[in-house]
Amino acid sequence: MIGKILGNRYEITEKIAQGGMSVVYKALDLNLNRYDAVKVLKKEFSSNKDILDKFKQEANAVAFLSHPNIVNIYNVGSEDQIHYIVMEYVKGKTLKEVIKAQGKLSVEETLNYSYQIARALESAHNSNIIHRDIKPQNIMLTKDGLIKVTDFGIAKHSDSVTITNSGKIIGSAHYFSPEQARGNMTDGRSDIYSLGIVMYEMVTGQVPFDAESPITIALKHMQEPLPSPRALNLSVSAGLEKVILKATEKNPIDRYQRIEDMMMDLRALMNGERLETKENINTDHTQVMNAVVPERKTMRNDIYDDEKPSNNKKKTLIIGLAMILVVVLGALIGDAVFSRGNGNEPGEVVEEEVNIPEIMGLTKEEAEDALEMVDLVLEVTGTETSDQPENTVIKVIPEEGTPVKKGVAVSVVLSAGQEKLYVPDITGSTVESAEIILGNNGFIIGTTTEEFSETIPAGEIIGQDPLVNTSMPKGSAVNVVVSKGPEIVLSVVPDMKGRTQREAQALLEAVGLTIGEVKKVPTGDEAQSGRIVEQSLPAATEVKEGTKVNITIYEYTEVNIPKFNSGERVRDFANRLTALGLVPELIEDTEPNDIMLEVRQEGRGPVPYGSKVQLIGAPEPDPQEPVQTP
Repeated sequence: MIGKILGNRYEITEKIAQGGMSVVYKALDLNLNRYDAVKVLKKEFSSNKDILDKFKQEANAVAFLSHPNIVNIYNVGSEDQIHYIVMEYVKGKTLKEVIKAQGKLSVEETLNYSYQIARALESAHNSNIIHRDIKPQNIMLTKDGLIKVTDFGIAKHSDSVTITNSGKIIGSAHYFSPEQARGNMTDGRSDIYSLGIVMYEMVTGQVPFDAESPITIALKHMQEPLPSPRALNLSVSAGLEKVILKATEKNPIDRYQRIEDMMMDLRALMNGERLETKENINTDHTQVMNAVVPERKTMRNDIYDDEKPSNNKKKTLIIGLAMILVVVLGALIGDAVFSRGNGNEPGEVVEEEVNIPEIMGLTKEEAEDALEMVDLVLEVTGTETSDQPENTVIKVIPEEGTPVKKGVAVSVVLSAGQEKLYVPDITGSTVESAEIILGNNGFIIGTTTEEFSETIPAGEIIGQDPLVNTSMPKGSAVNVVVSKGPEIVLSVVPDMKGRTQREAQALLEAVGLTIGEVKKVPTGDEAQSGRIVEQSLPAATEVKEGTKVNITIYEYTEVNIPKFNSGERVRDFANRLTALGLVPELIEDTEPNDIMLEVRQEGRGPVPYGSKVQLIGAPEPDPQEPVQTP
């Protein structure tokens, strides 16, 4: 597959991962010049119509999901019996890899990651999509701590054995729910169960149920109680354990009925609140649980016996009715006696009634005064978060205007103010990542300002207001300061030619620049020695403050004139002089091809670099002519 182009658009560049039913590749989108991930169905499944239809239909369904915690799906295609899905390429590690590397994750990490996974499931469930394969291998974690859930019911592959029922993939053995293990119909509560198992693995570093056979693991999910996560990790709070255990109840009706209910408890734990013990019964889901009833009552006689009272029950019923009759008669007689003792006729109303005044929106003290004026008593039964100011009445029981007897207590619920959340740490994140992190924690991004920073790269957040862990109402804005990177100050390069090195240093420091490399070149002019002949940046050039400017300085140098060799030609000797920095000069009709006869120079010893040296030569003698000796 490497190098193949799918759909005339996606060039496969490398293999990323492989599962039971598909292979994931990294591919370059030639149209958008970006990298995507391409999931390709294995060839052995391409002829299976059920799997192929499910692959395409569910991919198209998930493509409509758009959520920051869900891997986006861009395209679905087929060609040459290759069926593929194009999705967002996420740089990061799977949650499974993170758990293997770190072992037990911290409580803070577990709550953060779990809440992000729950947000992804919330988005899917609201679109009637059930994941059915939530596991750490299908959860990506970016370097910014952002969770990305993938494989939404598309390819039910796993690193462990996948259990099937009548050819249908129903999940991964270590993470699926008891109803999945039985092959029953699943709903959003199955995803909640799997998320609970993932949470268990995050805080303990291991799955709760393990065995050599997937069937054995399935039986454990159906029959064995979940081991206590606190027994394996003492840092797990009682509240966190309660969430995990409730999410992983064997019977779906005992679990969280909606992912939103679980998110509320996770949110409370993230805010440092205690979980209240209460029944989570949601009548909206009774239709779903009808299928569970036959598993509990399989014999018709049991149902019949429950509906038909026994003789003992009849006797108990008669005795109970008789006792009620005696009590009622006694009450009537007592009322008559009491009325006569007070000079009133039987049945005459003795106690005066008043209407409950309007106290909604009043403070507790104001409501007490208003009730006291009509001889009623205020009783606070609790508080609830609301948009109303703290300590004001938001509920009245009975309702305002209801007639009641004087002296009775009127129950009220006071506002606890807006829900208070704790601001997360978003420093070091980009604005885009911070917006997602704040959203996950109940906040929104506020104003964005920019400042220069010598240490923080451009684009990263260097400050936030309010600070980390500040208690704020839900929905509050968090203002951020974003780094612009190091401040760039421009300096103008001075003209340093003819200056000494010390003078040049002073000129550069005055404009925030420094001397870089110093190179020396020889000169025969003693007056020029130590002065700058060249600079790496031209004068008047604007450069970043702190830039180094290289300079070239003259250095006075003297050169010894070498002796010429016997028979050496003038041109060869002249080249040697040039290499030494001297200037050869041919005199008295000397030609380059002549043989050297004499060197003329002023004075004795070495001469200044660049000095002229006069050369005298003579033509090479004809070998046929006799050589005359003096």
